Amino acid sequence: MDNIPLISSPLSEAWPSWLMLCLLLCLVVASVQQPDTIRMSFRTTFSRMERIYGDSAVNIWGAIALVVFRLGVIAMTLYLACYEQGHFSILTYFLIILIVLAFVALKSVIVWLLSYVFELKGNTNFYMPQYSSIWTAFCIVLYPFLLIMINIGNTAVMRWMLLAVAILFCIDVIVKLVQHYYSGLNSLPYIALYALTLEIIPMTAMVIGVQRLI
Repeated sequence: MDNIPLISSPLSEAWPSWLMLCLLLCLVVASVQQPDTIRMSFRTTFSRMERIYGDSAVNIWGAIALVVFRLGVIAMTLYLACYEQGHFSILTYFLIILIVLAFVALKSVIVWLLSYVFELKGNTNFYMPQYSSIWTAFCIVLYPFLLIMINIGNTAVMRWMLLAVAILFCIDVIVKLVQHYYSGLNSLPYIALYALTLEIIPMTAMVIGVQRLI
């Protein structure tokens, strides 16, 4: 019986727990180097969009640690949400990170194009840091759910909870878009186009890419 190999899963593999510990350390480093990061991220997420960062300097190591944390959490969320059975591989996880990076690159290009076409560069330069803060808060909220899914079980209930958190995040992003870009009824089609091309289509493509990879 001792020679029977364990079925590969988030529970049987050691690397997911070590990875989550490394991501937690990244968040701690970011919090130490940029003490107001967490507070400002949640303030941006749960209040009306406003200029709250001022001209404060950004610590490069804190910024890198925060990017690594967000990237790692998003990739693990996609992996666990799409995973059904089979080998739970760290190689697949890193491939998912590449998919997320491709999503970020595509989004950046689309943002630049729309800002140029509709002459919204000033508004976009203000909005994107706020958007990044929303992602930070979103990833912090997701982190304990991922720990439960890795160490207790990747159940359907937990997946539905992840979906609920993701839906709330999307609603918050749309609300922030309306708050920031709304200038009358004529602006609504542009806001809808912005949400479609920058959120819905790229995110859908990212999820489909992960599902096919797994």
